[in-house]
Amino acid sequence: MNSILNTLIIISLATTWTDYARPMINKLDYKPFNCSFCLSFWISLITFFITLDPLILITPLILRIIERRLL
Repeated sequence: MNSILNTLIIISLATTWTDYARPMINKLDYKPFNCSFCLSFWISLITFFITLDPLILITPLILRIIERRLL
């Protein structure tokens, strides 16, 4: 349950940052800050090393599925 919550938090942060916050700043226009997939990959990798929960590593895949199907 905790890994599902962490995955949803990472997806929410990456999408919100890429779609809303970064265009207002305009200074961080390079990878991994301008790509929600890249940002979710790196955040999930860091979270994996902190929590050692392998289910966190599917976060970029879930984000890609959500972006392709819902958006």
